[in-house]
Amino acid sequence: MTVLCDLDGVVYRGSMVLPGVKAALERLAAAGVQMLFITNNSTRTPGATAEKISGLTGLPVSAEQVLTSSLAAMTLLDRSDGPVLIVGEDGVRSAVEQAGLTVTDDPLSARAVVVGLTRSLTYDLVAAAMQAIRGGARFIATNDDTTFPTEEGLAPGSGAIVAAIAAASGVRPEVAGKPNKPMRDLIRSRVDGEAWIIGDRLDTDIALAAGESGWHSILVLTGVSAGDGDANGEADFVVADLATAVDLVLGHLQQS
Repeated sequence: MTVLCDLDGVVYRGSMVLPGVKAALERLAAAGVQMLFITNNSTRTPGATAEKISGLTGLPVSAEQVLTSSLAAMTLLDRSDGPVLIVGEDGVRSAVEQAGLTVTDDPLSARAVVVGLTRSLTYDLVAAAMQAIRGGARFIATNDDTTFPTEEGLAPGSGAIVAAIAAASGVRPEVAGKPNKPMRDLIRSRVDGEAWIIGDRLDTDIALAAGESGWHSILVLTGVSAGDGDANGEADFVVADLATAVDLVLGHLQQS
């Protein structure tokens, strides 16, 4: 059994760990459950994300346990897609470089544009991405989440940036992150058998599990979804928080 846990809005909000998370993750570890952390947040590398989880929860987490939308995006590219123009932060740049692709700021030489969340977005960067895509470069979005949860509430997500570039270029992107096939394939390369996906978004986390044999989904209400009477999508379970989700997973494990 593997638990695939989302991060923003499930484990933490910004730099604040959510209540009950530390004990919940410790219980999973003590039960011998394999844990992977899957995130559409493309700003950090897997190593930096693992350090953040460990720092906030005290649980030892390795980079190999973290799957990001930047890594999923790299499965769409090969050497012929370089040079790459990046609209994103360290997580995207590191993934591109580790894939052996060169990075360029020149829209005329770019053969692919990879877009993730960047908090230093400029008009000139949007214009460069538009020019490259209109010139024939592939348009790859790490994810199209329009928002993500922070300590202060929802903030604009990568999808807001992707939408601006799509509108300007007239081209729809190939999207890599949850719930799309590149992320599914990346998970399948690491998970064999039964999996439980715990997340706070119906359109990404819960949709990721839908239709996959042996994958179960638990929607938690500590992030984007508020459980205010809206449809729960195809979530197998809807619970208050990660601690309650872990109760369900461990209860299932004891019965099997």
